Amino acid sequence: MLNLRNHRVMLSAVGALVVAGAGSGIAWSQAERTSEPADVLLDAVEHSESTMRDYIDEVSGRFDEIEATSDVDEKEELAAALMTDVPDLADEARSGVLSAKEDAEAVSLSDGGRLDAARDAYVAHMDAWIAEYERAIVAPASVVEIEPRVNSTFDEAVAAFERSDLDTGQERRAEELLAE
Repeated sequence: MLNLRNHRVMLSAVGALVVAGAGSGIAWSQAERTSEPADVLLDAVEHSESTMRDYIDEVSGRFDEIEATSDVDEKEELAAALMTDVPDLADEARSGVLSAKEDAEAVSLSDGGRLDAARDAYVAHMDAWIAEYERAIVAPASVVEIEPRVNSTFDEAVAAFERSDLDTGQERRAEELLAE
């Protein structure tokens, strides 16, 4: 199992590819716009990565605050507050990733193509995170550990996007999103 704070770096790599390539930022809520399917897919990935990063940053920041506190009673209060808040934080993140997953799955792609394979790999990554959020909702203490499956699905998604046939701008966007 991987400590949540150590996973932030791996998640950032996909996020970097998505977010850095967004330039001034294409809102993922514009998924219905008429643009290239790869752009719409990258918008959904951006939405998902942003949601995942926000969750990790919030939980990690709270852990850092607990560790930085020297007063034992205050540590216990902060830890109890975090465990109380984790189900809501995880539920909110789960909703965001589910929304991004629906957007990604709605993109019209030719079956069996490289971009379709990249989408499938990334959807599997989202599914791994959704399972983590569901686990955190029912067992808040589980937020400390991340299942190895999340890391392997991340690696598979990155590799699939690297193999996909994107145009020059999309390829650059994908590389930047997955590089951080």
